[in-house]
Amino acid sequence: MGVLQKFGLAVFLSTLALAAGASQDKDFVAARDAYAKGRIDQFERLADKFPKDHLLAPYLRYWRLKSNNPSAEAMQAFIGQHADTPLSDRMRQDLVRKLAEAGDWPGVMHQAGRLVKTDAETQCFTLRARLALNEATAQKDGVAFYRNARDLPSACDPLFAQLFERGALSDEDRYDRIRHALEANNLRLARELDGRLPADQRMQADALARAQKSPAGLVKGGSEQRAQREAALYALAHIAKQDTVEAAHLWEAEQGNYTENERGYGWGTIAMAAAKRHEPRALEWYARAGEPISEAQRTWKVRAALWKGNWLEALYGINGLPEATQAEPTWRYWKARALQALKSTASANAMFARLSNEFHYYGLLAAEELGTRLETRGGDHVLTPDELAETEERTGLRRALLLRKLDLKIDAVAEWDWTLRALSDAQILAAAELARREKWYDRAILTAEKTRDIHNFDLRYMTPYRDIAEAYARRNELDPAWVYGLMRQESRFMDYARSSVGAIGLMQIMPATARWIAGQLGLSKAKAAEHMKEPEENIRYGTYYLKRIHGSLGQSAVLATAGYNAGPGRARKWQADKPLEAAIYIDNIPILETRDYVRKVMANAIFYSQRFGSDHNSLKARIGVIPARTKGVNGDEASPDPD
Repeated sequence: MGVLQKFGLAVFLSTLALAAGASQDKDFVAARDAYAKGRIDQFERLADKFPKDHLLAPYLRYWRLKSNNPSAEAMQAFIGQHADTPLSDRMRQDLVRKLAEAGDWPGVMHQAGRLVKTDAETQCFTLRARLALNEATAQKDGVAFYRNARDLPSACDPLFAQLFERGALSDEDRYDRIRHALEANNLRLARELDGRLPADQRMQADALARAQKSPAGLVKGGSEQRAQREAALYALAHIAKQDTVEAAHLWEAEQGNYTENERGYGWGTIAMAAAKRHEPRALEWYARAGEPISEAQRTWKVRAALWKGNWLEALYGINGLPEATQAEPTWRYWKARALQALKSTASANAMFARLSNEFHYYGLLAAEELGTRLETRGGDHVLTPDELAETEERTGLRRALLLRKLDLKIDAVAEWDWTLRALSDAQILAAAELARREKWYDRAILTAEKTRDIHNFDLRYMTPYRDIAEAYARRNELDPAWVYGLMRQESRFMDYARSSVGAIGLMQIMPATARWIAGQLGLSKAKAAEHMKEPEENIRYGTYYLKRIHGSLGQSAVLATAGYNAGPGRARKWQADKPLEAAIYIDNIPILETRDYVRKVMANAIFYSQRFGSDHNSLKARIGVIPARTKGVNGDEASPDPD
C-alpha cells in the first residue's frame, strides 16, 4: 500500500472515530435526560450501547443502580468500585440515608465518617446516630446546630424533636432562632418556627407584614407574647434602616415594655443601622446596648470604631468577637493595626508577619506594614513536560473535560475537584495548565489557587484577551492591571458568564447599562445586549463604563470599583465628610458582596501590576485616601445607577 493510500486510510479511520465519538456523546446526553425524566426503559436501551470501559460508564452504572432501589450491599459495592469519581461520595450519601431510615446508627456513623462532602441532611443523620449511641457531646452539638438562621431539611425534624423531649432545647431556643431568622430576613423560617409554638404564644398572624408596612405601630406597647416582641424588634430594625434617629426616639419611649435582653438588642439594632450608614452616633447607641448580642452587631461596632478612628474601642470589639471570627484575615489585620496604633509594636508586627505569608488583600497590606515588597516573594514553579504529560492522562481530569464538552458543568467541576484532592502542588499546577489550554479559565485559576507550598502566579493571574484588554485600557486611559483585576473578579475570563441578575460576559455588564453605553458611543442600543456576548465588545463597553465612573468619582480606583459593582451613587454615598483612609472606607462598605469585591479587585490589580513589570506595586498607595464626599453632585450624570 502506498504512502498516500496509508494516509487516506488513517484519515478515514480518524473520521470514523470522531463520528462514533459524537454519536456516543449524543447517546449519553439522551440517556441522562431519559433517566432524569423517569423513562427507565429508554434509558436502559441507550445505556446498553456503551462499552464497559467508556470514560463515562460510571455515570450510567450510577443511574442504573439508583433506578432499581439498590440494597445497602449493592451501594457499598458501587462505592468500592468507583472510588476515583465523586459518584462514590454521592452514593455514600444515599447509603447514609438508607441506613438512617433503617435505624442502623453504627452503620450511619461508619459511612458518614468516610464522606468527603457532607450536607445538612447528613449532619442531622450523624447527630441522631451520636445521640442514639450516647456520645458525650452529641446533645451539645445538636443544640448548636439548631441555633442558626438557615433552612434545614425535614430529616432534621426528628433530631430537634428528640432534643426538645430531652429538655436540651426549650421554647427559649426557638425564640432565639426566630430572632436569628428575622435578623437574616428569613421570614419563611421565622413563620415556620412560630407555628411550632403553642397557639397562645405565637405572634399575630399579620405581625411580620405589619413590621414592614407599619412598623412603629408594632413596636408600641410591647406584648405579653415573646414571639410578638421578636416581630416588634424586627419592625424596629426596619425603622432604623430608614431613620436611626426616629428609631432611637421610638425605642427610648417604648423600651420599658421589653425585657432587659430585648432592650439591649434593640439599641444594638439601631446602632448597627447607624454604623452601616456611617452616622456619628453609632458608638453612642452601642454604649446604650451594653454588650452587643448578635455577631453582626459586634462586627459593625468594630467598623464604627474604625470609622471614628477609635483604636482602643476597635481592639476591645475585636477581642469580644467569637474565636472563629477573630481568626478571619479581616479581624487579624485590624487587630494588628489597632495594636500598632496603641504602641504595641512587637505584637502588631508578629501578627503582620503571619498575615504577610497569605496571598490576599490583607496579606498584601500586612506585608507593606513590615516593609516587604511583593517582588521578594518566591518565583513561579516551572512545569516540566513530564508533569504535564502525566496530568493529561489522569482519568478524572479527562472525564471532567468530556463532561464539560457535553455542557454538564456541575458534574465536570465535581470530577475535576475530586481528582485534585490527591495531587501534589506540582500536579495541581499541571492540572491548572491543562484547564488553561482547554480555555476553562475559571477552573484553571481556582485550581492554581489550591497549592500550599509552591505556586505559579502566571496561572493564578492569567491574561486571556490581553491584546484587546490592553488596547481598550489605553484608549480609556485606564491601568491595565486594574482592568484585569476587575475582569478576573467579574468572570474569571469566561466569556459566556451570566450572573443570576443578568449581567453578561467578561466584564459582567447589565443589559440596561449596555444600552446606555451604546448610546454614549453612538451605537445601536437594540443590539447592545447581544453584543455583550462577544469578548471584544464586552471589553470595549466595560472599559468605557469604568472610565466614566472613574472620572465621576474623583479618579479614585476604590470608589470606581465599588461603583462598578454597586452603582456610582452608592459609592459616593458611602464617602465620609472628610478624607478617609481607603482601607477603612472599604471595610465599612455596608453591602457584603461589594465589600468583598473591592478588596479582591484591588488585590488582583497588585498581582497583575507585578506581572506586567510595573513599579505601581504598593496596595496602600494604589487604594490611597478616599476624598471627602462632595455635596450636591448628581450620581446619575455619569452612568445608570441603581440608587
